[in-house]
Amino acid sequence: MVKPMVDYFIEKKAYRIFILDQYVEKAISIKANRPECTAVEWRNNDTEQLDNVIKQSDIVISMVPKLIHIIIAESCLKYKKNMVTASYEVPALMELKDEVEKQGILILSELGEVPGMDHFGTQMLLDQIKKEKGRVLSINSYGSGIPSFESNNNPMGYKFNWRPATVFIAAQTAAAYFKEGKKIHIPGDKLFNNFWFVEIDDLGIFETYANKDVEKYIEPFGLDRNISFYRGLLRYSGYCNNMRYLKELGLFDNETTNNLNNKTFLQFTSSLVNSGSGGNIEENVADHLSLDVNSDFLHRIKWLGLFDEELIPFDKGSNLDVLMDRMLKKMVYTQGEKDMIILHIEIIVEFDGGIIEKITATMNVKGDPDGETAMSRAVALPTAISSRLIVDGKIKAKGLRMPPNLPELYKPALEELKEFGFEFSTKRIRLN
Repeated sequence: MVKPMVDYFIEKKAYRIFILDQYVEKAISIKANRPECTAVEWRNNDTEQLDNVIKQSDIVISMVPKLIHIIIAESCLKYKKNMVTASYEVPALMELKDEVEKQGILILSELGEVPGMDHFGTQMLLDQIKKEKGRVLSINSYGSGIPSFESNNNPMGYKFNWRPATVFIAAQTAAAYFKEGKKIHIPGDKLFNNFWFVEIDDLGIFETYANKDVEKYIEPFGLDRNISFYRGLLRYSGYCNNMRYLKELGLFDNETTNNLNNKTFLQFTSSLVNSGSGGNIEENVADHLSLDVNSDFLHRIKWLGLFDEELIPFDKGSNLDVLMDRMLKKMVYTQGEKDMIILHIEIIVEFDGGIIEKITATMNVKGDPDGETAMSRAVALPTAISSRLIVDGKIKAKGLRMPPNLPELYKPALEELKEFGFEFSTKRIRLN
């Protein structure tokens, strides 16, 4: 996700870039002999080295795991440098609110695909509705990063085009949405027990499950608290039950280290259901999960290789390590395949005279099979464009912000995103 960002700054806007990475070879590869770019090895969260780069910079883009954002933010505060990130707001950063305001800098989060461009699409519709004096009754906002239709060719209906561990962290994160003003909580361990189908015109029918807690967006978006408001992720049919049963088997466990020396995948899976060496593994797993032995899920994990007599290729690891080994051999994009993003915002509005309309904004972008994925560009470009707008003085806000409480950002960001093929199409349908 860093390369499209670096390309943007150098090829389109002629800025100079520092790339810091613990594996400097990655940074050198992205640099690609371009003199405008400097690759720097940054290991062990070395604050002195970080300070030396940040104090020379006009803005800092933090594309690191969440726990590291705070280290970068502290350096930004020290040298009064603005910082942006594609990540959701991090609690540790929120604790710096007073200091950020005191130093007069901007720390801007939620600038990727979801969250990020979904916020832009919602703001675009809400502004139009406000202009027409409509009253918002409900908002459903969906986002996804999935294989394109023609590349959806495995029984799991999913492929990895970003850090795999992040998928499983998100898969255990609690969520909440509002239904007619009532907050509905979904515990992290029940996330995939609560899904339903949603139909998107011209694209098809997908499963959706709730994404994080929507409450923090109600006030910034200027919404009434009696609203129905849902933010969800989209997946191909079958995904949620796949994840639900993988979790029930204990395969999401990343805490316990197992001795896997000379153990096969079949033996490992048998240990999950306490079946020892006796009985039929498929029947044992089916009984453990209260499923029919011919259920889709049993066929899918058999396809993954969890019933194979093959030796696990490492001596120690967690249950999740074993699952990821299988998935990263079977569920990755191969040459010529494409990923796809879908963003879809649907707002029900009441206008004067009791007229009710459904207003939608939809974006569908596919990756380049010979170049960058749709997801890499969908995360990189909103972040890069927003950073440029800040450096060029077009965005002057300070403090801890995200797009919903920085309304002046979405119009110039969306306008420029069109140049890269990221554009919402809108529709209106009268419902009465």
